[in-house]
Amino acid sequence: MWKSQRTSIIFAHIYIILPMKYLFYFLVLLFFVKCQNESKTESHKEAETSYLLPQGYWRGALAINEQEEIPFTFEIKGDSIFFLNSDERIGAKLEQEGVDFVVQMPVFDSEFRFVKQNDSSLLGKWHNYAKGDNYTMDFGATYQNQTRFRVPHDSNRKHLIDGKWETEFSPNTPNEYKAIGLFEETNESVTGTFITETGDYRFLEGGIHNDSMILSCFDGSHALLFKAKIKEDSMKGKFFSGIHYHEPWRAFRNESFELSNPDSITRAKIGVDLEFTLPTINGDSLHYPNADYSDKVVIIQVMGSWCPNCMDETSLFTEFYKAYQDKGLEVIAIAFEKPEKFEDKVERVKELKEHFGAKYDFVIGGNASKLEAEKVLPALDTIVSFPTAIFIDKNGAIRKIHTGFYGPGTGTYYVKYVASTKRFIEKLLSE
Repeated sequence: MWKSQRTSIIFAHIYIILPMKYLFYFLVLLFFVKCQNESKTESHKEAETSYLLPQGYWRGALAINEQEEIPFTFEIKGDSIFFLNSDERIGAKLEQEGVDFVVQMPVFDSEFRFVKQNDSSLLGKWHNYAKGDNYTMDFGATYQNQTRFRVPHDSNRKHLIDGKWETEFSPNTPNEYKAIGLFEETNESVTGTFITETGDYRFLEGGIHNDSMILSCFDGSHALLFKAKIKEDSMKGKFFSGIHYHEPWRAFRNESFELSNPDSITRAKIGVDLEFTLPTINGDSLHYPNADYSDKVVIIQVMGSWCPNCMDETSLFTEFYKAYQDKGLEVIAIAFEKPEKFEDKVERVKELKEHFGAKYDFVIGGNASKLEAEKVLPALDTIVSFPTAIFIDKNGAIRKIHTGFYGPGTGTYYVKYVASTKRFIEKLLSE
């Protein structure tokens, strides 16, 4: 009301001050500006409504069973979707097929198919083809919700979990294995990961309330949920991976705990040469060793496109190759893949290579099996993890074998590995 009264007063003053001729020009100009503003507003509205789904943040969830779900958050910008895990942001294209919306996850062989219930609700399924054509999880999402877990504020909370925790999965069973729990806490929010001797669980995000902690992750391959009860300097909980796997775990605060050195787990056999002939993804074959690799430092990357830790390692090795290829570094990735058909294996590896812009050689080793990897590489005493990296000097001698990969979700562990590997590559190149 006040605004319209003020506008009337302004017009009255203009009418008194301005001669009629100038008042006419002023009114024409005012009409033109008004039309322009209305046109911009309409264009903005049209741009907003031209997108497939409402813009902004959503909360998604994958159902494990009737009681448990794996929540995650994502942002829709234009017709792109970005999955959020702590510091990680994974982009994918949002497409429409009839009434269905489809999101094909990058790198990994999985996709979402869902329908829009209304402007604030989505319902459908996540298909993880890497685990079989029939592997699905029910999916739902709500609009304008950036809360992964509904964790109320608790000003009297006594349990703080910042730091390093010695962790045991499946304790007191034949399947027991050790891990390091790394957590960072800000108010009720928690981020972190678990490091095992074969890799890490990447970017976990969640919350803490009273004596309970809960964390989750979704990256297109991993769909993980960790729950725990906290009692002073110990935790006890349950770990869920997708719909078929779960196991108990427990942890104890221990800032000095470490796992086995990743460079000590797999060793080269004495007197057995590292040699292989395998098909490339370009339709020919690659024999190692050969003249192209003589007097070169070579990294053999034992990996699979389905493996999240292999994805992180591929990203890093792509950087190393760019930095040191002209100084004499070569990388050969041997991919062990899940599809049965050879052409499908090639397609999966090509997508990984293209996604990271990797310029080094990729060959197909066979099926996704550690036993099959050992048959291809009999020069190694065992292979316990995808990925495994073999560092070879200019004379063709194996100088180091690194099991697993501590990715960017591990913080200082990743930083230290990147720095030490750079120094090692530079040392081999200088010899």
